[in-house]
Amino acid sequence: MLDSLELPKVDPSTPMVDMIEMLTAPHMPFSTTEKEVNGQMLPVFTHQPQTLRDVFMMFLGHGDKEYLVYGDERFTFSETIAKATQFAQALVDDYGVKKGDRIAIAMRNYPEWPMVYMGIVAAGGIAVLMNAWWKAEELGWALKDCGAKVAVTDAPRGRCILPVADELGMQIIVARDKFDAHPRMSSFEASLEGKKPMVWPEVEMATDDLAMMLYTSGSTGFPKGAPSTHQAVISVLFTWIVLALCLKMQGRVPDDEDYQPVMLVAVPFFHVTGLLPVMMVSATVGRKLIVMHKWDADEACRLVEVEGVTTFTGVPTMSYEMAQLAKAGKYDLSSLVDMGGGGAARPPEHVKLIKEVMPHSNPGIGYGLTETNAMGSVLSGDEYVARPTSVGVATPPVMEIKLVDPDGNEVPQGERGEVCMRSVMNVTHYWNNPEATARAFTDGWFHSGDVAYKDEEGYIYIVDRLKDIIIRGGENISSLEVEGVLHGIDGVEDVMVFSLPCALLGEIVGSVVVRSDPDLTIDDILEQTRQQLAGYKIPAKVWLIEEELPLIASGKIDRKAIKAHYQELYQTELERNA
Repeated sequence: MLDSLELPKVDPSTPMVDMIEMLTAPHMPFSTTEKEVNGQMLPVFTHQPQTLRDVFMMFLGHGDKEYLVYGDERFTFSETIAKATQFAQALVDDYGVKKGDRIAIAMRNYPEWPMVYMGIVAAGGIAVLMNAWWKAEELGWALKDCGAKVAVTDAPRGRCILPVADELGMQIIVARDKFDAHPRMSSFEASLEGKKPMVWPEVEMATDDLAMMLYTSGSTGFPKGAPSTHQAVISVLFTWIVLALCLKMQGRVPDDEDYQPVMLVAVPFFHVTGLLPVMMVSATVGRKLIVMHKWDADEACRLVEVEGVTTFTGVPTMSYEMAQLAKAGKYDLSSLVDMGGGGAARPPEHVKLIKEVMPHSNPGIGYGLTETNAMGSVLSGDEYVARPTSVGVATPPVMEIKLVDPDGNEVPQGERGEVCMRSVMNVTHYWNNPEATARAFTDGWFHSGDVAYKDEEGYIYIVDRLKDIIIRGGENISSLEVEGVLHGIDGVEDVMVFSLPCALLGEIVGSVVVRSDPDLTIDDILEQTRQQLAGYKIPAKVWLIEEELPLIASGKIDRKAIKAHYQELYQTELERNA
């Protein structure tokens, strides 16, 4: 797709912002204009396709190149689209899916995942991404919240949601694994039988129709559904194409029509990073995906060697573990050109280590949220090495970022303010939650809850969060959700959940529990919590106390002081045990 474009001739040292200005000039394919979107005049790409179904057909330009590699299984771009078209037909013809119906995806990373996603969207459905780590209660709540008509799962998730399926009258399509026969369950492969490849069902779609919805953990307990239009998702892809063309103009991508970049996939497709910058952008630019079922640093490094992986993106912990193995001389990672990161801050020492042991690679970081479809700012290469605590500048050409004070006024350079983002790429609202929508979206600006400042060059530095969110290895965890589960345990009188620093994962979950039952133990608490919450949400450290938690003048728990006290205790314990 990118090989056919005739790029301007520039000096490779030309700043990227100048290259983007050239690529988005009025006479260029990626020119921009202004359009009214949700009542706001926003910059948009002038020539982008109307729907994602049109984009999926563009993927066929990569033809017989390999797209998905999973163990011994390999699928070309053509084979992937063929199965997606068959699945779209099955949803419409056999499962009665109508435009706007919500179809849930709840499974681990498998080759079927992209096929299912594309099929749902092309059938006019709204693909609703479920966190595969969720337990039955979490999955059940989300399925009811979105009103899913069909759920596509692997076998473990399929068995888990059967009770909810009966309650909702929902069908389950199992994409992998053997499963016991059940009237509500059928297999993905069986759904494709008799369907014509490369024929999409005839469903009318518009660019402002909803295409997908992800759930995001916020500070208010249960996750919030964050829906996006076709136009928003396509705008994300076009932005990444512009960035990729800049790399090509800089000479960081070989000018060879037979060259195919290869990305190792260790982040879940149900995360916005795994879905868009990884899965969808790869399909757009013709990049091969080597899909890992679960993270293992040794296996990741082995795959880099065997498959000639050129690109990796994951939470910072992952690239750090790979760099450690490379430093020990266990693996040759010389094929890696880009070492991206996101989901959490990467400590400066990690950046230094990556550049030290892999001098040929370009470490990078991205800042974005589910609500912005992973788009916000990016920083890579020498710029990142020189500013390892920054997340870069607003990603041109259609993303705007400002920092505001509590009254909504933009703060001067150098002062701290809440990060607000406005773009056609943002989600439209929160599903079934007008109160949360009103709090988070103002005049087209999404209020992230993150606090940052800009330096004199305009680089953004995230320094704090307004929301009670814990980010453990890239997973967002609502403190209030965990508190709600802990409060439900007999013998617990009061509780507070907060983040604890972790060199490996960025943050982990800590909790102080006021018990009314002296026989209640930490093991009791953890055992009951595991029954209701995904493993990554379980507190890694619990303090049991009998005295009341301290309060502020208004009578509320003094969350700031409590968090600081126990973080200090935890740090002292770490130093004592070092």
